[in-house]
Parts: sequence; structure tokens; C-alpha cells
Amino acid sequence: MEFREVVERRRTTRQFQNRPVEEEKIRRIIDAGLKAPTFDHMRRWEFVVVTDGKTKSRVLESIEALPCGIVEPKTPLQEMVKIAFPRQRSMFEEAGCLLLPIFKKDARLLEEKNVRRLMDFAAMWCVIENIFLAATDEGLSCAMRIPTSDEIHAHDAKVSTRDQATEILSAVGCPTGYVLPCLIGIGYAADNALYPTQIRPSFDECVHWNQF
Repeated sequence: MEFREVVERRRTTRQFQNRPVEEEKIRRIIDAGLKAPTFDHMRRWEFVVVTDGKTKSRVLESIEALPCGIVEPKTPLQEMVKIAFPRQRSMFEEAGCLLLPIFKKDARLLEEKNVRRLMDFAAMWCVIENIFLAATDEGLSCAMRIPTSDEIHAHDAKVSTRDQATEILSAVGCPTGYVLPCLIGIGYAADNALYPTQIRPSFDECVHWNQF
């Protein structure tokens, strides 16, 4: 697939065929992520690949569908919410592979008061974009969810808050001190997968040459 075709075809998918993803494809996708740029040239990234059903269930234990009262969406955002909120958990259950991109906290950067504290996050998001494009090139699709620390869950009439990143990393035995920017589901898109209307920004309106 040509690069521009990959860019055009990449879409966030929230409905999958519930079939395995070949290991060689997973390897190529992660390898593309490892080639992303990084501010310190060290590429200190690690990945946890989850394909086992029992492990996947443990990873997803803290994630639940979100309530959605939208019946007739009027904007692309509302379309996305109607599609995505009920599938916050099921999209990962159906995906053949869960990928946890992680990096070890750099205490020096986290203590910074300026933009330097975001450098590790910026580098990891370059990795994630490479992964999305590589998955598309392999004929696969991706779903993504950023873990939350204040999402409310109710079980047996008891309401509590959970730090999802901590619970997810604990489920796979990850040592303390690691950051999980997002959870990625990789798989074969369902034939009837729903997608919100795409907003296509105008190049001429978005791009300013030499000055604003």
C-alpha cells in the first residue's frame, strides 16, 4: 500500500471481527513504532502484547461502557460519542490483540515546570501514530482509549474511582514506575463497523504561509 493511501485509509475502529491477529503482523507493526523519533535519541519504549483471553479479561476489568443519551446525533462529535461510548470495553474484547505502549517515568522530566515534562509523552505519541499507520498498511484497524484516574464505577451499590492505568499495568505484572499513555486494540474491522462522519479541514484555511 502506498503511503498516501495508508494515511487516507487509517480510521479508528470500534467493531472488530473477533479473530486473532498474526504474530508476524504484530511484530512489523511494533517495529514501525520503534522507528519513531524521540527527543533524547534513546527510544526507551517497551510494549506489552496481550493476545491471551484470560489476560485480556484482567486488563479490561476496570473498563466499562459509558452512558450515552444521544439518539439522533447532529454533529460528527455526537456521532462518534454514540458509536464509541457503548463500545469502550467491547471494542477491546473483540480486537485480536491488545497493545500497551509504555515508558519508564523520568523523575527529572516530571519535576520540570515547563514543556520538558511532556517530552516523553510527545515521543510516545509519535510511536503510536506509526503503529496506527503500520496497522493500516497490514490491512488491520486500531481502537484507542486513554486510561482515566477519575472515572466512576458502581459495583454492588458501591461507587468508587479507579486509576485505570495502574490497574491495567498491574494486570500484566508491570513493575511500578511505568507510564501507560493509552490502550490500543488491533484487529480486523467488522464488515458492518460504524464510523462517524469525517471532518476534512480545508488546507487553505488551516495553512498560513510565512505569517498568520
